[in-house]
Amino acid sequence: MSISEIKALQLDRIEKVNSMETLAARALTPEEQTSFDNLAASVADIDSRLMLLEDAAAGSASMQQNSEKLEAAKRSVRKSAPISAPHFVADVSDRKAKANQSNALRGWFTKGTPAFRNEFAAAANETGLDLNSNTLDLGATRAAQGIGSAGIGGALTNSGFYDTLTEALRDYNSVMQVATVISTSTGSALNFPLLDETGVTGELLGENSASAQTAFTTATKTLNAYKYSSKQILTSYELFEDSLIDIESLVAKVAGTRLGRITETHMSTGTGSSQPTGIVVGANASTAVASTTAITVANIMTLIGNVDPAHRASPKCAFMMNSTTMNQIASILDTAGRPILVSNYVDASGRLPTILGYPVVLNNNMASAAAGTKPIIFGDLSAYTVRTVVGSGGLTLVRQNETYAALAQIGWVAFSRFDGCVLTGNTTTYNPIWSLLMAAS
Repeated sequence: MSISEIKALQLDRIEKVNSMETLAARALTPEEQTSFDNLAASVADIDSRLMLLEDAAAGSASMQQNSEKLEAAKRSVRKSAPISAPHFVADVSDRKAKANQSNALRGWFTKGTPAFRNEFAAAANETGLDLNSNTLDLGATRAAQGIGSAGIGGALTNSGFYDTLTEALRDYNSVMQVATVISTSTGSALNFPLLDETGVTGELLGENSASAQTAFTTATKTLNAYKYSSKQILTSYELFEDSLIDIESLVAKVAGTRLGRITETHMSTGTGSSQPTGIVVGANASTAVASTTAITVANIMTLIGNVDPAHRASPKCAFMMNSTTMNQIASILDTAGRPILVSNYVDASGRLPTILGYPVVLNNNMASAAAGTKPIIFGDLSAYTVRTVVGSGGLTLVRQNETYAALAQIGWVAFSRFDGCVLTGNTTTYNPIWSLLMAAS
């Protein structure tokens, strides 16, 4: 043991910390991430060895006179690393946690395939993910904020997978993009009290006059939790063996897209019987237009005027129609010869189509103009309320290893639970959303 040995360790530590600082300045490849983690482990080992040498030096009479200088030197070296490499501790912890989440999820996906590796099992053990469970309850794991739940797929999973799936679902469901979404931890019936006071006003009283009594009437609307499936998604073992394929994101994208399409259909035109009540069904119908196919400026103005000004003031007040109808509206001119549909620049990312100043939301599940159809709706679209289950039994992914093992495939199926309707106490005169009804014949 000597002063030179301690100094050598200190210099080695400085060199490793500098290397970590260089790596931490950019996104790392898997190989660089491994190097970063190895360097962090080496720094921790050096710290332990320095502490032992310090204790031994303190007990040596020949080095007692230099102990204060050595201690000051070591404190100086150790304090310099966090200063020169900001967020050093956070970077080590966050990168390790994210790597564990990603590897644990990859382990769950590759379980039973040639692509499964030992590091996946180690990461799953650290995060609490049960690789032997064929069910990944994403709703429960997200709601628990990283607290494990045995038997349902474990604990914290990669948030990127969850986000990819839910974003794909919303991208392919235009109704959910504008609706009010309520998340619940269970799927039990959710009752909403509705109050309609639109026909009641206050009064002007004379001196010593009695105030009139007018009772209010309430109603209740129930939102259930209907189960939707992505159908089975089949993947081959070869996909897992190809390191260039991010199989988790692929499955998440496909599952989210399928769920988005089926839920958009029902949230648009669903009957309300064993399925959500669609936003078109919940909208009050305007007076039928004269034609079965032609739409005029007067029809559009009537539709706008039917919506109460209070609802028109909502930031979510907009038109909704399919692409064919929007193209039809694009050819309509106002009395001054100007098109009523224009594209306004929102920001550098794109343009927003508007009709007479109100945004247009495209929903290709809506009907085109034909006899008896409702090709356009208008109003406060946020009045449509979507109920989704995010707790246990909500968004769930099931892995099917044995079913397709003979074909060297794994099947996946995602389940989710939703309901939706227009929440309003007055479904007629003061309905927040109205529709344009084409002539029957």
